[in-house]
Amino acid sequence: MKIKAVFNDTDERQHSYIKYLKRTFPETISEENPDMYYVIGGDGAMMHAHKKYGEENKPFFGKGFGTLNFVMNNYDNDFEVLDGLLTDEIKPNVISMEKLKVTIKHKYPDRMGIETTEKEAINDIVIGNNIMDYHKFHINSEKGSFDNFTFKGAGICVATPLGSTAYNINNNGKVLPPESEMWSVTSIVGDHRVDEIMSPQKLSIIIESDRVEPFMYIDGIATTIPLCKGDEVVLEKTNNKLDIAFLDINEFYKKRMKLIQQKR
Repeated sequence: MKIKAVFNDTDERQHSYIKYLKRTFPETISEENPDMYYVIGGDGAMMHAHKKYGEENKPFFGKGFGTLNFVMNNYDNDFEVLDGLLTDEIKPNVISMEKLKVTIKHKYPDRMGIETTEKEAINDIVIGNNIMDYHKFHINSEKGSFDNFTFKGAGICVATPLGSTAYNINNNGKVLPPESEMWSVTSIVGDHRVDEIMSPQKLSIIIESDRVEPFMYIDGIATTIPLCKGDEVVLEKTNNKLDIAFLDINEFYKKRMKLIQQKR
């Protein structure tokens, strides 16, 4: 298997490991047509790597150097693991996870300079701002989960199965099986309690806020997009999934269950 190493040169924690790769497995540095990406860092590094290379539809294998390392592999026998991956003696388990296609239709394109904004979300999208703000959203969905539904409150969160253990779980949303094709939709402090599990479908959220205009946060604060009254956020299923590779899939499930139990 051909492997391409993805790393952050500015992260001091990775310096010695990058030197080790350059010395012992230089092909992972120079590879231009990999079968798999070898991501060094934490969970954030995995998200950034997929945003950069995700359209190639190749699996991502993480070497944990972060704090939580939720979607990363943790091991010390680096030579055996890398050599085994390169020679196909080690075949990792791959989980394919749902993502969200995000399209923002700007009512006033002159203000933003563009008519539409298109993004992808791996974990979740959150529309809102300050917990004390009060927004109004008009929500419809293709299969009727929401039908001319008006919500007033601090915000809305739509999470993928992977993201259901991120902001969603802190917002008391349902945790979804990693490989399921479902979304979790939860409200953030409002006039109605929204706590829905729905199949991926076209979901329209029109901003009708009068006082304070909300922001959209995609996979945390890394991607923040201002919204204004009249903008429409459209969420849809995308066939381009996130494929994450694990040495021991059970370790991933154990970390996930531990995180869930901490929130119960």
